[in-house]
Amino acid sequence: MHSTVLDSSHQKELAKFVAGQAGSPIEQTWAWGELQTSLKGRPGFRVFAVVEEEGDEKKGAFLASLLVVRQEMGFGKTWLWAPRGAVLKNGLADEEAEEAWDLLQEACRNWARLNGDVFLRLEPGILPEGLTLKGAPGKEEYLPSHTLPVDLGLSEKALLEQMAQKGRYNIKMAEKAGVVVRRGEEKDLAAFYAILAQTGARDGFGVHPLSFYKDFLRILGDDAVLYVADFEGRIVGGMLVTLFGDTATYYFGASSNEDRKVMAPYLLQWHAIYEAKKAGFKSYDFLGIAPEGVAGEKHALAGVTQFKTRFGGSRVEYPGARVFVYRRLWWSLYRLGRFLRDFL
Repeated sequence: MHSTVLDSSHQKELAKFVAGQAGSPIEQTWAWGELQTSLKGRPGFRVFAVVEEEGDEKKGAFLASLLVVRQEMGFGKTWLWAPRGAVLKNGLADEEAEEAWDLLQEACRNWARLNGDVFLRLEPGILPEGLTLKGAPGKEEYLPSHTLPVDLGLSEKALLEQMAQKGRYNIKMAEKAGVVVRRGEEKDLAAFYAILAQTGARDGFGVHPLSFYKDFLRILGDDAVLYVADFEGRIVGGMLVTLFGDTATYYFGASSNEDRKVMAPYLLQWHAIYEAKKAGFKSYDFLGIAPEGVAGEKHALAGVTQFKTRFGGSRVEYPGARVFVYRRLWWSLYRLGRFLRDFL
C-alpha cells in the first residue's frame, strides 16, 4: 500500500471511485477541484490517492483518495481545505483504513511543507466507524456538518406523506397559483443570479460572482442541473442541484422578494426530488441544517432549517471539522487575526 499524486488523466477513474463509496461526495472529485479554483483566492488543488501496487491508479483501483484545495490567507500564506474528505473504499478493514488515512495525511503534510501551507482543515463526510481522526477540532466549516437526506427509495406517495403538512400544502399552493418548474438553460442564469443576489441580501448569506455559477454548470456538466420556476411569464425562483453517485444534493436556491406568496421554492424542491427519484438516485440531500436543540436556535442555518425540514428526511451529523497544523507560529497569528476580526 502506498500513496500517489493524481493528475487530470485520472479524473474519470477518480470520479468512478468516489461515486461508488459511502455518501458519493462530489466535493472530492477532480471537477470539484477545478470549480473551486475558478474562484479568486484559491490558487490550486491536489488529489492524493492510495493504491495497493504501482500502476493501480491507471486502472482506478484506489483504496482511498483525498482532494485538497489551496486557499490564500494573507501575507503570502496559504492553507488547505479538504471538503468531505477523505474517501475510503467501502469494506476496508479498520487496520487498512488507518494505514490508508496515514498515507494520505503524510502525503498531504509533505506537500504542504514544500509549499509553506499553514494548516489543513478537513471537513469529513462518511468515514469508516473504526477510523479515528486526530488533529484539533475546527470551529469553522464551509460545508455544514449537519444535513438532511431524504430517502428516494420511498414511493412518491410515501415521500409526500413523510413531509410536514405545511410542506405539502405549500406545494399545492404553488401549483394552484400557476408556478411551473422546468430545467433551466444557460440563458436563464442571469435571471437566476439576480434573484440569488436578492435572496442573499434578504437572508444574510454571501453570493459568488455570476461566473462561478456558470462554471458550476460548465465544469460539473451532467453532474449538475439548474431548475427554474416560472410565474406569469418571468422567473421567480431557481436552484442548482448536483447529481453524483447515488445522491442528488441541493446546493444553491433563490426566490424573488416580490413573489414569495406563490411558494415557488416548495414546488422547486418537490420537482428536484421527483426528478432525482425518477433518475434512480437513492438520496436527496438538503446539504445544510442547524443542529437540533439550543445549539441550533442561533445557528446561521436556523432560518432555512424550518423550510428544509418540511420536506421530511432524517437528520445526519458528520464528524466535525478537524485541523492539522503544519506551521504553528502562523497558525497562532491566523487564529489571533480571526479573533480580532470577530471581536472588533
